[in-house]
This record gives sequence, C-alpha cells and structure tokens, in this order.
Amino acid sequence: MNLRALQCFVVLAEELNFSRAAARLYVAQPALSQQIRALEERLGAQLVDRTSRPLRLTEAGSYFCIEARQILKAYEQASVGARAIGSGTHGWLAIGFTRSAMYSVLPPALKAFHAAYPKVELKLYEMLTEAQADALRDARIHVAIGRQARPVAGCAREEILREKVMVALAPEHPAAAQKKVKIADLADTPLISYAKHPTAQFPRFVLSLYLDAGVTPHVGYECYEIQTAIALVAAGLGVAFVGESVARLGRSDVAYRPLQGPGSSQVTTLSAIYREDDDSPHLRSFLQFLPRA
Repeated sequence: MNLRALQCFVVLAEELNFSRAAARLYVAQPALSQQIRALEERLGAQLVDRTSRPLRLTEAGSYFCIEARQILKAYEQASVGARAIGSGTHGWLAIGFTRSAMYSVLPPALKAFHAAYPKVELKLYEMLTEAQADALRDARIHVAIGRQARPVAGCAREEILREKVMVALAPEHPAAAQKKVKIADLADTPLISYAKHPTAQFPRFVLSLYLDAGVTPHVGYECYEIQTAIALVAAGLGVAFVGESVARLGRSDVAYRPLQGPGSSQVTTLSAIYREDDDSPHLRSFLQFLPRA
C-alpha cells in the first residue's frame, strides 16, 4: 500500500463519483477503478458500494476514510518538518531524562537552549535511566540524562551533577529530630525503594549504604516515581533516599536529612550520555548548556 492509493480513495470518498474523482486526480477513470479494487483486495474489505447510485462508502470504507485522512495529514506535517530541518531553518532534539533531573540541571538547560534556538523542536521523554541505553542505540533520543548511569557502548558520558544523598523521613520519625541521620537509626523503619530493573544502579547504591553500615534493610514498598516514594514517606510508611536537589524542592510534610557515619561521603550523580557518532549540531549546542560536575 502506498500514499497514492490512500489519496485516490480519499478523493473518491469526497466525490462519490469515479469520473469526477478521476478528473481531480488527473488519471483515467479505469485506472482509478483499478486502483480502488487493488486497495480493497489488499485490505480484504469492500470500501465502496458500487451498486448504489450515487456511490456510497461501506461501513469499512467510512472507517478507512477517517484513518486514511489522518495518515495523509501526518505525512504532510512530517514532510513540512523534514523540509524545514533539511533547509537548516528548523531542527529537533530528543531528550530522554530521569525525573530527578527535572529538580536540578534540566529546567535551566532547557530554558537557555530554547532562548538561543527557539525554532528547534524539543521532544522530551521521561524514562527510567535503565531504559535510556536502548533509546540511544535505537536513535529515538539524541541525549539521555540519567542517574547513576552505566557506560553505554558507542556513547560518550559526561557527569553533569554530583550531589549528596539525603534521607526522606516523616516529621514524626524519631530520627527527624536529628541534624544528621545514621543508617543504623533507620534499621527498624521500612525502606521505600525504587522498582528493580536488571541493571538499575540507584537501588543498589542505596542497598550499599545499608550494608556498609551493617544493616539489612526491610523493603516495605517499591515504586517507580520519586513523588510516589515521597508521598509514601509523608504517609509514615517508611523512608526513602533522594538526591540533594530533590530535597531542596521537596514537600513540606517530609523531613530531609543528610547522612552521617558510613556512607555519609557518598554522592549520587547525573550524567549526560550521547552517541559518539551523532553529528546533530543541536545536540552539541544543547550540551554546552549543561553544567559539568
């Protein structure tokens, strides 16, 4: 099936007359009729009731006409965008990011980039750090902003933020009265962890904080979103660990405390990862607006 077949069918659906439709398409009427029959055979459905005068679309034809118009419209929009990008007047940049990046480095970088390049279309995709490698390999994104990101083959990695790890507690938790918290103070409190992934690094990082302190954590809940974890903390269902930037913009009904003792010097990182062979000029421009750790 090709776009020409869709165009022929849509014009016929509008005219409901083979002669008028053929004239609009600048083709012979037999050629148009053959095109429509071939389309019906490929679809395995009759689109036009030829016994009716005037012609009318079948139920399948009415449905297909709606879908065909959307396909043709999408093609036209894509064509306009491609011509603009090809001429250098416009462009696009796809960014995959972990949610915690929106608490720190990403908003100012996006603001500065958009001010400098207002005609570049930004496509933003929130995704787990662990899902970003596949998105880069498949060229679905130009750059990934991930936490505790592992190296990706064929990609460069630049650290853009190093920050302390904070523990989020309910205000009524005994340890919330302290300026700094030891992991041992959390031994009897359920840990709200982030959902496991075969290559997830931050949950392993948190686990290492417990093990280094000689404490075995009891995982009470697992979730994907930082805000969900913090909401569970506010409900008094456990404690969670976040980066310092998240704590600065956190909820007022949650207490955030730095760590002391084993693990207190540990930091968590955000990195920008991009394909080494990606020659997009907009990628290089965007990287200039990111900080360096």
